[in-house]
Formats: sequence, C-alpha cells, structure tokens
Amino acid sequence: MKLVESYGALAILIPELDLVISLVGSVSSSALALVFPPLLEILVFHNEGLPLWALLKNSVISLVGVVGFVAGTYTSIEQIITRSRFGPDDTSLLNP
Repeated sequence: MKLVESYGALAILIPELDLVISLVGSVSSSALALVFPPLLEILVFHNEGLPLWALLKNSVISLVGVVGFVAGTYTSIEQIITRSRFGPDDTSLLNP
C-alpha cells in the first residue's frame, strides 16, 4: 500500500510526468537495447578474433542507438519546454 501512495505523490509532485517518463524512456531504452550490447560484444570477443563483419554490424547498431538517443532526448526536451511555455491546453502550436 505504501508503494501505491508514493507513486501517487510522485505523480502530484511532477506536473508533466508523461514527458518525464518519455525522456527517461528515450535515454534508457536506447542505451540498454541498442548501444551497450554491441559494445559489450566487441569488448568481450576482441581477443578471440572478432570478424570484420561483426565489428561493422555492432558499430552500425550502436550508431543507430546513439542517433535514436539523441533524437528521442531532443524531442522530449523540446516537448517539455513547449508545454512549460505554452501550457498543456494551448493548441495554437498544433493548428497555426
């Protein structure tokens, strides 16, 4: 029961919780799913003669993860700034 109460307090204290969740998700999911695993494979198997195609594959996957991280973080921060400047009910940005 205490855990549910703490989540309720967290939702009340953070006014734009949906945008914060989006920001945390863009940072953590891209790093955990696309950036770290290929880099760890390179670090673990570099002494065993990792083929060039595997090195290129892992580099491309990590690059896609970094691009997703940057784009997702930028979009989330932009939405946080826009909503804090214009408010959640202002639709003038959507319909110019």
